[in-house]
Amino acid sequence: MSLLTRFSSACFPILVLLAHPPEAPAGEESERDRGSERAPAIWMVEYENDLFAGEDRFYTSGIRFSRIAEAREAPSWLESVAMRFPGFAEHDVLPYRLSIGHNIYTPANIENPSFPPDDRPYAAWLYSQASTGTLHSQGADRVRIGLGIVGPAALGRQVQKYAHELIDSPIPVGWDTQLKNEPTLQLAYDRMRRFLDRAEPDQVGFDLSWLAGITAGNAHSHATVGGFLRLGHNLPDDYGPPRISPAASGSSYFRAEGAQDSSFYFFVGAEGRQVFRDMFLQGNSFGGVSGVRIERQVGEYFAGAVYTRGVFRLAYSHVWRTREFIGQPDDQSYGALSFSVWW
Repeated sequence: MSLLTRFSSACFPILVLLAHPPEAPAGEESERDRGSERAPAIWMVEYENDLFAGEDRFYTSGIRFSRIAEAREAPSWLESVAMRFPGFAEHDVLPYRLSIGHNIYTPANIENPSFPPDDRPYAAWLYSQASTGTLHSQGADRVRIGLGIVGPAALGRQVQKYAHELIDSPIPVGWDTQLKNEPTLQLAYDRMRRFLDRAEPDQVGFDLSWLAGITAGNAHSHATVGGFLRLGHNLPDDYGPPRISPAASGSSYFRAEGAQDSSFYFFVGAEGRQVFRDMFLQGNSFGGVSGVRIERQVGEYFAGAVYTRGVFRLAYSHVWRTREFIGQPDDQSYGALSFSVWW
């Protein structure tokens, strides 16, 4: 068994246990007090799975590990890319995030050994991502660059089989029909702005924000627009919890406060995407496996809660996504859990 296979197999059961108990993305970092004794970086794990909704199909699993660097400047190559987008030139501090992630996609019936002609194909995506950007009380701008691999090299068969054996779930039998190996390259830009702010420190308040973004690459290409409401106590300067692509992610960065300081809020929002390319539905870019016809307009509704105390943050989002391809029998829903710590 390869080292990468052992790594994937070791990490997945930890996340399953988080879901079933007994990668600021740069773009979200802010300048910190030079005299502070806080931890040097944020370490974050995100876990998305349709098991939270009692399902096992379509976008079925997503995992991402991230380190949000304490460094005050992003790498020069990443900064040079970011400076080509709006919102970056006026900021001198551009910390960054490094992430590694793994997504799994399956058809509706994982016990069917034949490739269903009118269903989405089996696919896995193993990727790394670097991102940088800005965060302030009224907005955030972020740029992300990612490299990855789709196909057997992404180890989807091994990871899903191991996880299903662990939780005594039906074993998928159709991975022989998965997408072929293909490298991926992604570039994305997001902008968020707060247009109504009724929040005060140590009080109950609310705010409203809008978001927009563009993603280009052979894995995903789409434009996004949406908005969300936060309501809670001692609202932090963030934009909701992080989520895995193709969703527009919230804030990975959060401020580490005193051990007894805490904040809590609920959030609800909606997002719409104009889809140009989705490899995990349409199939390989050149040759390989063909997929299904995509829905060009896809919508999401999401809601959840975020709790922060001292150096820890815990967040949960539940997502309801409209049909993504022609002939999809139902909409999909799934849960997204994230845990972050300054360390």
